[in-house]
Amino acid sequence: MRILDRYLLREFLVYLLLGLLGFIVIFIVVDLIEKMDVFLDHKAPWPLVLQYFVNLAPDVIVKMLPVSLLLATFLALGQLNKFGELTAMRAGGLSLVRILMPVYGVAVACVLGSLALGEYVVPAATRARDEIFEERIQHIQRSTPSERADVTYLGRGGRIWVVGLYLVHPKRMHDVSLQEFEKGQLVRRIDAREANWDGKRWVFSSGFVRKFTGTGKESAEAFGSMAVNGLGEVPDDFAKEGHKPEEMNWFELRNYVERLRSSGARVENYLVDLHLKLAFPLICLIVVIIGGALSTRLRMQGAALGFGLSIAISFLYYGIMRASQALGHNGALSPYVAAWFADVLFGAIAIVMMAEAQKR
Repeated sequence: MRILDRYLLREFLVYLLLGLLGFIVIFIVVDLIEKMDVFLDHKAPWPLVLQYFVNLAPDVIVKMLPVSLLLATFLALGQLNKFGELTAMRAGGLSLVRILMPVYGVAVACVLGSLALGEYVVPAATRARDEIFEERIQHIQRSTPSERADVTYLGRGGRIWVVGLYLVHPKRMHDVSLQEFEKGQLVRRIDAREANWDGKRWVFSSGFVRKFTGTGKESAEAFGSMAVNGLGEVPDDFAKEGHKPEEMNWFELRNYVERLRSSGARVENYLVDLHLKLAFPLICLIVVIIGGALSTRLRMQGAALGFGLSIAISFLYYGIMRASQALGHNGALSPYVAAWFADVLFGAIAIVMMAEAQKR
């Protein structure tokens, strides 16, 4: 690595770490002020409060990493431009892209790091944070109920369970309907008064099994007791609440989408959230390209201008991303357009700006 690369990288990393630490502190202070009454009213011990904020940090890092990268780009390159060092580098025959190559390397590493955090750390940390705040601080009991009413569960292989009442400990269902789909078409339906778990499989009692063919014909057969093999759903699946999309990692959400699709249900809402898990981290690289291009045109007179521009550009991106996400959920945009629109828009702007800056 060249001396200039090490010099730029050192300056950039210092600003990046300071910016990221500053945003984490701001988030923690704001959240602490907001929840201070809860902590005091419930006399929460400070180690538990600290543990809460430790689990809050990964989500803050993922959300604030693009802003910190943009701020670091403005500050590091702004200083080089302010004192003529950037001009000297370009006069020495180095292109702007070559000068910024170490910064781009850090941005790519941040994209991968954001993906890894969002996939392996943030979902578990979010669940742990909520559990600490609700159960261990506020003492809200979220224990598994002894029974659940009106349960709808999306099973494997295109199966939908509709259960009027599920008794958790006896592992027994009342007023149960099991629908099985193939390629979005209903092929079999089992309606029973009860279904019991015998340790290996579900045994349905007092009901009817209906089979459907592609020609629209239906056959029905009554049964007193019928054991059904090959069902992948076990009692624990019906005893617990499902996770929200933001509480699932990419693989969990993808599997859930596949189960929805195989059952013939609408999957567009979840497809938007699925692709956003990949689209959001990419902004780390895009904002660095934008910041590098802008820094060659602006001679930063202080950190205030860089901070202001970072906040403005980041909020603009977040606003467009959330707006397209809402349009995707409503069906106004396709899931792929809704998830990737902000990246494509800002990516195109970044390429044009960098091409123009390269000519200067």
